[in-house]
Amino acid sequence: MIESIRTAQPYLRPFPEFEDVFTEPLALQRRHFLPLISLDASVVDKELSGWLHFVTPIEPLLELDVGYFTREFHDYYNSMGQYAFQVVDGKYRFTGDFRYFAYESGEIYRAMPGLEHEIEADYQLRFSTYEESKRGYRLHGRIPWYAETPYVAGSDICGPLISQVGGKPVSSRSPEPEGPVNRRGTPFRYIGEVQGYSYCGGGIQAILLFYDPEEQIALFRTEWT
Repeated sequence: MIESIRTAQPYLRPFPEFEDVFTEPLALQRRHFLPLISLDASVVDKELSGWLHFVTPIEPLLELDVGYFTREFHDYYNSMGQYAFQVVDGKYRFTGDFRYFAYESGEIYRAMPGLEHEIEADYQLRFSTYEESKRGYRLHGRIPWYAETPYVAGSDICGPLISQVGGKPVSSRSPEPEGPVNRRGTPFRYIGEVQGYSYCGGGIQAILLFYDPEEQIALFRTEWT
């Protein structure tokens, strides 16, 4: 297990290009996800190969788990606080119905009537702070602890590019959390964790990535404290 990686490593690709992470439908996936960092999977397990990508969903003003307002669009892999991708030639395709996202289905507007302006402003904030974090990383090789407060050159205060690689997942909800299993009951492999709010404003505290090489599914769970 490796913890709190704050500087560039040969097995990491911070802020990968969108087209290197996602396959079609690109427009819909660009509307709902941001690519944070890619990891050489063999660092976790030598039996794995290729790159796995940590990505965050974009759900404006939602301080609850992703999928909270859209239970009618849940499925086996996409539920409250959990979303998944089919891995196709090293790229991601969302496995669910895009109405799983409250911004796509419109549920966020129905849940927060009268806050249309605030919802749109927060949605744009996710992108602008992500781009600012990316620019800062290209200049200084660091990301901020909170994306809404850009990193100051020379400061020791910075966020981790990755909080954890390998080992066992840590959950605020359970001392020994049960990991996801695929449709055949085979457990996913735990890959690692990133701190979402270091990459974009309003980001998720902890984004945990699991991978199933059998079905080639990359599955994420979100954590808050």
